Amino acid sequence: MPDDLSVSIIICTRNRADYLMQTLAALGKVGIRSDWKAEAIVVDNASTDDTATKARNAMLRNMTLRYVCEPNKGQSNARNAGLANARGDIILFTDDDVLVAEDWVEQMMSSLVNGQCEAVTGHFTLAPHLTRTWMSPMHKWWLASSPDAQPHNGARELIGGNMGFRRSVLERVPAFDPELGPGALGFADDTLFGWQLSEAGFEIGYAPKARAIHQLDVSRLRRNHWLGDARKRGQTEAYIRYHWEHTEIRSPRLTRLLYFIKLHLRRGLQRPPRLESEGCPLWEISYVLNMAMCRQFCLERQRPRNYLQRGLTKRSL
Repeated sequence: MPDDLSVSIIICTRNRADYLMQTLAALGKVGIRSDWKAEAIVVDNASTDDTATKARNAMLRNMTLRYVCEPNKGQSNARNAGLANARGDIILFTDDDVLVAEDWVEQMMSSLVNGQCEAVTGHFTLAPHLTRTWMSPMHKWWLASSPDAQPHNGARELIGGNMGFRRSVLERVPAFDPELGPGALGFADDTLFGWQLSEAGFEIGYAPKARAIHQLDVSRLRRNHWLGDARKRGQTEAYIRYHWEHTEIRSPRLTRLLYFIKLHLRRGLQRPPRLESEGCPLWEISYVLNMAMCRQFCLERQRPRNYLQRGLTKRSL
């Protein structure tokens, strides 16, 4: 790889100070070549715990650590604040509940500098103590566990906890959509950004040796959390369908009613586990997601579209 490379590693966080410290501890063990310039940027998205104190007092032996406060809630706002403060030619993202491998930066940099891609996603798996026998591939995918990172509909998706790109792509796709992601509709801020990169002609690669472990809070395995995620994913899908893809949902109110009836009939026949129990049936997730999508679509279609069809930037409305 060339000398004098510069890399910015952005970690967005909100009210997960203890998890963040573990992420930074792992990042502090990552190998950084002496001829590279490396920085880590913690973007605090309006935390109310002791994140600010802990992040400001933290130090990394292998790179500069900077603290940025983004008061506007929403992960996309935090990601965009990180981009605005980043100095590197290569920009990497990980999350505040992720542990990266010691060669993570080198593997990600190698793909972006020596490879034929302008963006990359790495090997991302669930922490072993969180895996369950009841988990289907879809359950694991929703937890951002993607050991093989297969392309979706012909285009590889970026995964926010283990992704990176060359700064130059920001000339075409300059920002994450603040209406998507945690703190907004719930998901797909990274997904839409990756789809826009593909639409712009950029190649998204896969770095199987750039390994990261997702050590999410165990509460995310409970049925009530799965149902909450299903609603958010439905809302997110409605937004993307209407604003970016310019596709329609036929008779969304009637369709929502049909899913509502199916859901309650199925619950009567196959009683699901308690809300506090771990796991959630796929049929229940599907019905709840589709109900939320139809409801949100009715709301979104009352607005002007935010993008030209499959557009790279938001329109000025």
